[in-house]
Amino acid sequence: MLIAAAGNAGPQSAPLYPAADPDVIAVTATDSDDHLFTNANRGRHIAVAAPGVDILVLAPGDKYRLTTRTSIAAAHVSGIAALLLERKPELKPADIRAVLIATAKPLGPPRPDSDFGAGLASAYRAVTWLDRKPAEPDSAAAQAKQ
Repeated sequence: MLIAAAGNAGPQSAPLYPAADPDVIAVTATDSDDHLFTNANRGRHIAVAAPGVDILVLAPGDKYRLTTRTSIAAAHVSGIAALLLERKPELKPADIRAVLIATAKPLGPPRPDSDFGAGLASAYRAVTWLDRKPAEPDSAAAQAKQ
């Protein structure tokens, strides 16, 4: 499975690779108010968004600093994918993409959106969705009759 940063060349940039490849999960960055990172690339290839603006990271010399990049957002989504694979190792890349998209919190117009993709990726929503139990046929039919 490949997860890649959308890029930081701005809204007028051509799609960048590997993120623009259809087999890659492209991730853009948002701030703490769920606004899009102003220098993030845009495009229909964006799958989801994740926090990537003013994120506290390690820096040289045992220090910390704030950084802003779509690559930080891609790391968040990679972590969610790892959680999903830990839960269900048999998941394929297309399954991971489907879960991320199905469980993303919409941030823009109806999906898909060239700014946010399906919306803000959510580890909680993704794992909860993956763990859902389908209704038993008999109980679903019984509930429908009520």
